[in-house]
Amino acid sequence: MSTDTYIGMVLALLGSNLCLLLLVLNVLSWLNFLHVDLIPIENFAESILSHWQVQFQTATVGWLVFTSVITVFPAKSNGENDSKKKSQSRRPWHRYVLVSASVVATLALPHLLAPHRHRHPVLRRSLIGNSTTAGSKQPQTQTVPSDNKPTTVEQELVFSVDNMTCGGCGSFVRNLAESNLAGQQKSSSSFTLNKVQVDWRAGVMSIYGTHLTDFVDREAVVTSLEKEGYPTSFLYMASEKK
Repeated sequence: MSTDTYIGMVLALLGSNLCLLLLVLNVLSWLNFLHVDLIPIENFAESILSHWQVQFQTATVGWLVFTSVITVFPAKSNGENDSKKKSQSRRPWHRYVLVSASVVATLALPHLLAPHRHRHPVLRRSLIGNSTTAGSKQPQTQTVPSDNKPTTVEQELVFSVDNMTCGGCGSFVRNLAESNLAGQQKSSSSFTLNKVQVDWRAGVMSIYGTHLTDFVDREAVVTSLEKEGYPTSFLYMASEKK
């Protein structure tokens, strides 16, 4: 791969808020092939890259236009090695199409995954700070009697989890919890799961969503973690109106 190919892929990766990288790492973690502490990457994508997403997307489009121009109109060269230089400057069409398709697919990946983000935790966790996720599926709402207007009330269930010694443990615990919650959602779609966060250093796991206190079986979550050697207990519930 040439330097310009790397530049295009890096720009597309940054323009998509590292969606492809997070997707690969989350899939490997979900399949228990590799457990990596994704919190630093997720925080970087959400707090920094999300503010520069438009700029990186524009730069990626500019790279595609520039690559197209130099492919269709290769640079002319003169001198005794004219034929050799021409062959070096002429880009094979199959390579150009493959590289361009890879860059476009990487940049468009968040838009392709957004409509399906609630079908699997891996998809939801791969979409960090992306504006395309806002309209993919709205959480359920609760009615507040005071003004009779539907208001989204996000709830947080906080658990204490022991025996987590590294970021890999935190990733494994998150997989266990989300797998159990996904199973509960199949039997009861009355609650919405937004995300699961694990702070392995503090030994705390937080589950965010709506209608959690009414429909989430907290004991089932605790049991699923304790079976894998992580003693767990429920701490408290918090809610926030939006």
